[in-house]
This record gives sequence, structure tokens and C-alpha cells, in this order.
Amino acid sequence: MEENRYTIGFSFLRAEDRERVGGKCASLGELVAAGLPVPAGFAVTVAAFEDFRDASTLRHELVDVVTGTRGAGPAELQSAHQRAAELILAGPLPPHIEDAIRGAYAQLSQTVAGARGTGGDSGIAVAVRSSAVDEDGDVASFAGQQETYLWVVGADEVVAKVRECWASLYTPQAIAYRSSMDAAQGAAASRIGVAIQAMAEADVAGVTFTVSPSTGDRSIIAINASYGLGQAVVSGEVTPDEYRVSKADFRIVSSRIAEKAHEYVPADDHRGVVLREVDAERRAAAALSDEEVQQVAAIGLRVEAHYGCPQDIEWALERRQGGEPAVMLLQSRPETSWKMRREEQKSAPVPGANLLGFLAGAIGEPRK
Repeated sequence: MEENRYTIGFSFLRAEDRERVGGKCASLGELVAAGLPVPAGFAVTVAAFEDFRDASTLRHELVDVVTGTRGAGPAELQSAHQRAAELILAGPLPPHIEDAIRGAYAQLSQTVAGARGTGGDSGIAVAVRSSAVDEDGDVASFAGQQETYLWVVGADEVVAKVRECWASLYTPQAIAYRSSMDAAQGAAASRIGVAIQAMAEADVAGVTFTVSPSTGDRSIIAINASYGLGQAVVSGEVTPDEYRVSKADFRIVSSRIAEKAHEYVPADDHRGVVLREVDAERRAAAALSDEEVQQVAAIGLRVEAHYGCPQDIEWALERRQGGEPAVMLLQSRPETSWKMRREEQKSAPVPGANLLGFLAGAIGEPRK
């Protein structure tokens, strides 16, 4: 896929392109470059949203919405969010930006449909995912709050969902966070790209942590898995199966199979997703075979080796013709659950510390 100002294929992207396309898209480019299995796709660049805002008075109007909420309460912040969303969704999108998105989607559809041996004049199903520049950064308290839309079909819907991803940059929480910033900081914190990625037709999906999120054990890979699309696992709507796998030999150290009552699947018309009940006979069954658990773990270890630090990975597993499992990576970011817990432990007061200090001083213990 060719590269232009407004769209860039994942294969052209690397980690250093975060400023151009946001954290999620840059990470996907890294994974592709490392030869890891990633559904094909492209980034709608940060420049697309920047030029959209600058094509009219939209940038100034959005700044006014944000700065007008300093010290505001929940109701005012919600009203500001609605106003910002209305401005972004209602304003005319410059034709050269819209044409670039439509053209990249048409090219992606042709490439993927050809590889799959399928037709579909309306285009393939894609995930449309927000990719904020500050996403997963240490200072971005609103990171991860932007939207993802699944099973989006057709150029009209893709363009509409790109706009909705832009609008999700103005959640009440994000507006409150940015309202106290100066102009430069506010502009830096409101840059966003969008990932357009061919849908993985997931039979099972989940999350992999290449460090134990509860203990920080680096010798363990922790895997959460459930039926259908990963949205149910990420959102906490289902209790997933949990596996702990040894990095040394991919031995499954422990497993806990949950009662998985619901799953997200494509709607009947394959546009959007629906939440449905899992068949009774599958609910208490393991979502993954032991071999599939080990395959997910092995790919997770390859991702960690590429980045050189523990990762939080979203994945989907497709069971293709003949039942052969294929794990597809949807995104990866530095693991933060254990990091945050460790920082909390460091900042927590140590019971008896003051008393021990007093006693040490009283008996003349030398300082270390």
C-alpha cells in the first residue's frame, strides 16, 4: 500500500512514527517489520485530523470547548464532550482527506479479498481503532479511552468511524485533563491517528501479559482467553480462562477454566457486532487447547523479545480450514499493570518504619 500525507500502510511504519500515526499504528508497524502475524491494514495519519481542524474554525472552536471547562463538574464536562463531538461529526471533511481514506480502504479490500479468495464489492470488514499519539504514555491519564469499532464494512462507514474515533479524543475525562494545560500542551495532547485493520475472524481472543501482572514474575507468560472477539475480555464483560505458561519450555504451569456465558460475534449481516449467549455445552469448556495456549505464549515471547520489555498483547485466534489455528496480533504495548502495582508498593508506608528509625538512632546505629 502506498504512502501519502493522510494514509500509510502498516508495513511502512516503525516505532519512531508515533508522532505521525499514534502509538497503536506505530506498534502495529513494528510488529509487521518483525515478521509477526498482523492483519493487514493502514494508518489514517495525525495530519488528517490536524488538516481537518485547520480547514475551518474547528480547531479554535474545540480549544474554546476545552478551556471553557476549567473547574467544571461532571454535567458540564459531559455537555462539553457532546459539543465537541457534534463539531467534529458535523463539519465538512475536506475532499482530499476523504478521498485518501476511501482509496486506501479500497486498496486494502482488494488486497485482502484477493488473498482470501473472496469477493465483496462493498469492501472487507475492518476494525477502526483510535491511535492517539500520547496513548500508553506515562503522562496520558486518558490513554486507552478512545474508541474502537469492529466489523465496519464499506467506505462510507469507514469514513464515519474515523470521525467518531477523532471525536472520542474529547471524552469528559480527556477534556478535564487537558483543560488546565497551556496551548502548546493542549495541542500536543490532542493529536490522534486511526488504525484501519482487516478483521480477524476470531473463534477465540484475549490478552497476553509477558510478565505476571499480579506478582511481576518475569519467568511466566499470563494468558486470558474467551470465545469470540476480544472485546468481552478487554472490557471485563466476561470472566476469561486464565493460563500461566513457563517461558523456559512453554509448559502450562497452571490453568483456570471459567464459565464463559457470553461472546461478541459479527452481526447476522456482518456489519457490527452483537453480544450473544454461549451454548451451554461450551461455557465450561476450555476456549483453547493446550497446543493453542503454547502457540499464543510462543508468539507473545517473540513480541517481548522484539521490544525488549514486558508486553500487554491483544490477539485473536482463527481456526482455519482443517481446524488449523492461526494467532493474529491486534496490538501490543508495554505492560503497565505490574509496573503500577510496584510503584504503589514503593510509595506505601512501611509498617513500623518510624519505630525502627527511632530505635536505630537511640542505639547509635551508623547510617548506611
